[in-house]
This record gives sequence, structure tokens and C-alpha cells, in this order.
Amino acid sequence: MLTARNLLKYVTAIATLALLAACSHYQLGAGGGTLAFKTLYIVPVENSAGMPQAGALFSTQLRDAFIRDGRVSIVNSPDQADAILAVNLANYSRNMTTARGDDSGLARKFDLIVSVLATLTDNRTGKLLFEKRPVNATRQIFTTPTPAATQSEQLQAEYNTMPLLAADLANSVAHAVLDVW
Repeated sequence: MLTARNLLKYVTAIATLALLAACSHYQLGAGGGTLAFKTLYIVPVENSAGMPQAGALFSTQLRDAFIRDGRVSIVNSPDQADAILAVNLANYSRNMTTARGDDSGLARKFDLIVSVLATLTDNRTGKLLFEKRPVNATRQIFTTPTPAATQSEQLQAEYNTMPLLAADLANSVAHAVLDVW
């Protein structure tokens, strides 16, 4: 006799088997595509955005992002590379998102936005894989430690956030380069 309890067991068993069958072909990671290159040379980041001393920070974070990913080897010379990545810091901006309670003309919170243009070239053929591809990253900063504070700490907040912004941007550039397009 088929009771409600037995029916629930059968439905649960069938649903579990269907779920396991559906997930059997899933692969963790970036997918099964292959890249057109195995080694990459990263040109030191050019700074057209006028961000003081940002080139070295963004170059370091960019190299670290590719090393952490591990799908390509980073080389120290363009002669050793299958591909060359050139990145230009094109724009840096602040957008006020929240005003201070005591003065609506002063900011309490900003969005910091950095934009780059990335160019990837196949070093073996000279063919551009992509040219001036825009990549952006955004981070938020608070200019005061508490809503009631009146002393702005915007410069220190921007300084503290710059490595995080650089890491976000580097990860976005790495995905643009390494994810099979």
C-alpha cells in the first residue's frame, strides 16, 4: 500500500538522484577552455590618471593577481613571453554618495573609481588579442569615522583604500585576460 510517508520517500529519492545527475558535469574553476598563451609579460603600469605613485602599486597588485591565479606563468622579459599585457591607468574619480549631516555641501562617503585600458598582444604573431579594453573598479570610503564627527579624514581614507582598490582592479584585469573569451 502506498502511504503518504512512502510517497514522500520515493519523491525525495527521485529528486536526490535527479539533482546528483544534473551536477555530475559541473567543474570548479575557470572552465575547460584553453588559453592561447602560457607565459605573460606585464609591462609596468602607465599612469595617465595623475594618481601619485600609483603605477608601482597597481603593477605589483597586477602581477600578484596573475601569480595567485596560476593559469599562466609571469616572466620578467618580453622576449620570454607568449603574450604581453599593457595596462594604462586612464581615469581616477570620486563620486559623493552621502553628505554629512551637519553640512550637506560636505561629503561623508565617496565612491572611488579607477578605470584602466588594457591591451593584450600575442608576442609570437604580433596580433592584438584585445586593445584598450576598459576595466573598472570601485571602492567606497568614509571621510569621517562616525556620522557625528566633523573632522574630515578623506586623504587618509583614500590612502588606506588604494591597495584594496588596486587589488580589485588587478583581479578584474586578470579575469579579462584569462577567462576564455
